[in-house]
Amino acid sequence: MTAILNRDDAPSHLSSISELDFSGDLFAERVTGPWFRLGAWTTTSTRDARHVEDEVMRQSLLLLPDGFAAVFDKLESVGNVLHGLGKPAGSVHSGDGEKEYIYFPFHKFEFPFTSEVAEPLVFVWSHTSGTRLFINPDLWMYFELEEKTPGSGIWWDPRRGADVLVRRVIDEGRLETVEIRTDYLLKYLQARQMSLLVGHYRHLHLFNPSQTAIGAFVKGDDLTLGSPEQGAKAILQNWGLRQGLTGGAEFLQRRLHLWFEIKPPAIDLEDPWADAPSFDPYTFTLPTRSGLVAPARWKHLLRSDGKTFEGITCDFMDRVFFRQEVLTKYEGAAGFDVKDDGSVSCHHYWGLVRSTSRLGNELLSTAIGDFAEGVPFEEWPHWKQYAVEPPSSETAKSLAQETTIPEAVNSLLNALNRLNAAFAEMAASLGVRIAEPVWRGSLDSLAGRQLKWVYPATADDDEFIKRATLASTLFLDGLQPALLRKLLNGVGKKLDQTLEKSPKPLGSRNLLQRVTLIALLIEEIQPKKTRIPMLLKQAEAKAKSAVDSDLQKELGELHKRVRDEFAPLAFLYDLRTHGGLAHPPNKGETLVCGTPQL
Repeated sequence: MTAILNRDDAPSHLSSISELDFSGDLFAERVTGPWFRLGAWTTTSTRDARHVEDEVMRQSLLLLPDGFAAVFDKLESVGNVLHGLGKPAGSVHSGDGEKEYIYFPFHKFEFPFTSEVAEPLVFVWSHTSGTRLFINPDLWMYFELEEKTPGSGIWWDPRRGADVLVRRVIDEGRLETVEIRTDYLLKYLQARQMSLLVGHYRHLHLFNPSQTAIGAFVKGDDLTLGSPEQGAKAILQNWGLRQGLTGGAEFLQRRLHLWFEIKPPAIDLEDPWADAPSFDPYTFTLPTRSGLVAPARWKHLLRSDGKTFEGITCDFMDRVFFRQEVLTKYEGAAGFDVKDDGSVSCHHYWGLVRSTSRLGNELLSTAIGDFAEGVPFEEWPHWKQYAVEPPSSETAKSLAQETTIPEAVNSLLNALNRLNAAFAEMAASLGVRIAEPVWRGSLDSLAGRQLKWVYPATADDDEFIKRATLASTLFLDGLQPALLRKLLNGVGKKLDQTLEKSPKPLGSRNLLQRVTLIALLIEEIQPKKTRIPMLLKQAEAKAKSAVDSDLQKELGELHKRVRDEFAPLAFLYDLRTHGGLAHPPNKGETLVCGTPQL
């Protein structure tokens, strides 16, 4: 896209005072960057630290590609020309001695004193509860966008999991804007085969200007720049030093009325509904064991005359390989689902699911034909970044022997389910009625889901701390301390507290550790229930009376065994406390993480 206006066409004095410089508006590229501003409205006037009052009003509408030249001469003050934009109204037209009544709904706008009719896209709409920017529903309906939360002003594309159209209030609540992703705007203009006309008004008032600024300001009549051929028109009003209302402070004033158009991209009449990719599908290849292959061979493309696919031909089920980091884009993103086997899908819109599998914790594999049919064109460049040569048979065999991260997390869940069963069995054997599971966590929780995410090969220590904290959170937050206390108190009075002169309640981790020690005492020594509290105190070296040395040694070894088995959990617990996830890390404490508290 070209710049709105050529800087060489504007007199230099327009930028001689930085506080009154419209260069950023006049000479900007028409479409640049990932977002385009369709509308803006200053809701509250303020002065900044430079004593400048800056107000903006931007509205946009659609008109036929040759319509700009037809209305060029009538494009004057933005506020005057677009005064009726988006307001339904009727009018009476006279011609040949006859009168005709015409009604214009909100989606039709007749340019004053012309026969050109445009369609409002984003405009300022006033109603009983206030004033806001209104978005023509056709814009989000065409792309089948959905508002994330009613009234949020964010419309997203569930097929891509991306925000597309956003209405927000910025600048500390003083400016309301509507922006759209640039690629979506161009697709919309292409589909409508209409130009976008932007009416952009802005004024800058410099209050209490210095004598230098007053001397540099060139006062004069309205200055007009642009032409129909340029697709732009700018009217600058340089009115010089003015007095504020009711004797207020003096200010220098400059106003800009800027009109510019963005023409629609050409459309392929042979296939007007085709969503053309940003790359040439005939030259896009992925490595297979047979060589480079163009996956677009399995897409439904309109054949270009004389155009052939690069690379070679292979079987539909030949495998292509990617680094598993390709999945990080979709993990946790709204609308996407990544399964344990590495398959990924976006609602019912698309999915790479049929032949997809993980190869250890490094590679993801799928059939090239399934990739072509399952992944939309817009995602192909992302996957291309992570494509790798097929591994050797020895490497593939070695990777296949690795336990994948999802498998490891699932094994943790299985262990916790066994914990629930063992706890229930122990409670029943001790005559304590507990009908609920002692661990109620879930892999569907935030911690459970994120634990299964791809662990990048380039991850640093922070990633390890985060994963360790998630594992600790999944386990400890799922424990039910009340049930552990109930079981312990069913064995002996105050066993849910430390065995000190001034006892304190135990936390969930130490409650479980004590329950485990009791279970081990029962299994190894098989005492009467009434003897368990004393044996527990002896095992923890808290007994007041001496016992047989051999028994004391055995009890001490059982206690040490439990402490050793709980050391990883103690490590996770202390790492969550001292590792720095939500506070500055304590390196000294982190170095000794894992010391049991019992």
